[in-house]
Amino acid sequence: MKPLSNADYKKIIQRRDPRYDGRFYCGVTTTMIYCRPTCPAKPKFRNIVIFKSPSAAEKAGYRACLRCRPDLAPGCKKLDAGKNFVSNALCLIEENTGGNQSVEMLAHVLGLSARHLRRIFEEYLGASPIEIMQTQKLHLAKQLIQETDKPIGEIAYATGFNSIRRFNEVFKTTYKVPPSEFRKKKTKHAQQKDTILLNIIIRKPYDFKSVLSFLKRHAAYGIEKVGNTYYERYTPNKKSYSTLTVTINTAQDALQLKLMGCELNQICKILVKVKRLFDVDHNPAHLPESISSKQAGLRVPRSFDPFEVAVSIILSQLISVNQASQKLSELIQRFGTAINNKTIYAFPTAATLMNAEIETIGITKSKANAIRTLSAMVDAGTLQFSYSSDVLETRKCLLSIKGIGPWTTEMIMMRCFNDADAFPESDLIIKRALEQKLVDETLWQTNHSYLTHYIWNEFALSLSNRKNL
Repeated sequence: MKPLSNADYKKIIQRRDPRYDGRFYCGVTTTMIYCRPTCPAKPKFRNIVIFKSPSAAEKAGYRACLRCRPDLAPGCKKLDAGKNFVSNALCLIEENTGGNQSVEMLAHVLGLSARHLRRIFEEYLGASPIEIMQTQKLHLAKQLIQETDKPIGEIAYATGFNSIRRFNEVFKTTYKVPPSEFRKKKTKHAQQKDTILLNIIIRKPYDFKSVLSFLKRHAAYGIEKVGNTYYERYTPNKKSYSTLTVTINTAQDALQLKLMGCELNQICKILVKVKRLFDVDHNPAHLPESISSKQAGLRVPRSFDPFEVAVSIILSQLISVNQASQKLSELIQRFGTAINNKTIYAFPTAATLMNAEIETIGITKSKANAIRTLSAMVDAGTLQFSYSSDVLETRKCLLSIKGIGPWTTEMIMMRCFNDADAFPESDLIIKRALEQKLVDETLWQTNHSYLTHYIWNEFALSLSNRKNL
């Protein structure tokens, strides 16, 4: 894609084009505030300077707009040439937010020199890898200060700062006030003991109902509970387990995450997992314009625990959803760890399943062997569930496992590796929809995973009931 000119930027900002949300940011020189290109504010274009990332804007001394919230807004999956290295690096940084990660470590994983990594970050994001890492930590710390009553020192350590003094210095330099002064601006609201409420900003429209419906059909016994208005999950901790609940907050165009019994240093990883499960970074403006208004908020449910979902997908091969749910329940109860009177479980680890007699739950030897092989690969580190994984190599790896075919591979790529173009085209409903030309596949190039859910949402009931097709 050709670079945008000043004239292009002006037109995009004037029409507040949602397709470019997350691809660049607008700094306003008269206010020293930076915004998303979709922000309702209308500054004169001569007072606007373009930034490639929030880090670049904050490095230049701009602060985030309180109206469009560019510091907490969803990311963007679409980058131009050089995108693979930059996108993969951003995924790795996100996965390790709150941890200690050096540029050298990041470059090594990506197979680059640290110098080259710095160069492409400056080229595509206008900031160095270290600045991007620091910005992510700061944004999370800022949110925790604004939305919780947790001690500032604890927040500093939980978000990856090694000293409170360093955190205070960086925070004051970026936001012009120390963290303690910034907290005084936070909205007062009643908080339950041992409970944290956080908002995760989404792009409208967002079809929360359809996402919940899908997750409800595939919920893991003793680990997930899904209702018509909420998603709930139990995660092990040192004492027993934590509970996370996700609902929709329409007043703030956000998902609301409620955490109970959760340690502060767990929040970084939980936030990343929840955002991925609910496909927060997706921009609905990238879907075909012909899509019905009912499906305009389409999302692809991903995974909170990719290994858990991959195993459940293997179990679901060639059987009904209800049968798959039952087998998953039996596997969890037999090989998982009971946490609370056999009503709440931790999913069995890869180390457990790689040697387990999984056939005893009443599945074929082929499926059992496939799960054991997958588990052995995960345990050995030859297969890693990361959004930065090479999709072509990962596909080859999955297809090399006896008992895992194209449908299973595409489902795992779609839900566990964020492959927007994954397409289980051998699925019965999808085959029927394509044969009857109910959809124009050419409109969904590079977005086949969204086409998959569009077809399931739109035609599953009618096509599954038709005879002799």
